[in-house]
Amino acid sequence: MTIDTTRLAVFGWSTHFQSQITGEDAGLVPVRVLAVHRGQLEVAGADFAGRVAPRAGEAEEGRATVGDWLLIQPDSGATRRLLERTSLFKRKAAGSGRQVQLIAANLDTLLVVTSCNQDFNVARLERYLALAREARVTPVVVLTKADLADDTRSYVGRAARLMPGLFVECLDARSAEEAAVLRPWCVARGRR
Repeated sequence: MTIDTTRLAVFGWSTHFQSQITGEDAGLVPVRVLAVHRGQLEVAGADFAGRVAPRAGEAEEGRATVGDWLLIQPDSGATRRLLERTSLFKRKAAGSGRQVQLIAANLDTLLVVTSCNQDFNVARLERYLALAREARVTPVVVLTKADLADDTRSYVGRAARLMPGLFVECLDARSAEEAAVLRPWCVARGRR
């Protein structure tokens, strides 16, 4: 199977996914899951965009979620295979059952956004940092509304103390120049 890796790179395709392609996958097309709807997956790739049905009968963590890569049959849109993930964000679903809710897969970075005001909450930041650690992705705390705070250093300091080596960016999100500090975190790993 010949895959145009250059055209797929804009969707986040990497050697990790390419290495999973075998001769048995001839004729299948790789697509990335953009959204999960009731009974359908919205997907896009270099050679296909649209909605496809998820594979039936998959175990909870074997179901596709946002960010997953699938191999599909291009003529029918039938999902043939879910590629191995690099990361997975999940949590216990609401209720008393033991179901797992999949949030997103194959991410490199988690931007945890909070403001420099009364909404700043250390306990909430700790929960998101724990999710990032479990998923093995790089967390970045983004402190917004810096223009409204008398002293942003206290917010930056409290956030930075939550994890050794934690990246903390503080900015006024209305300023394109200040928001540009996030650009390096918004590109595929290896392209920074």
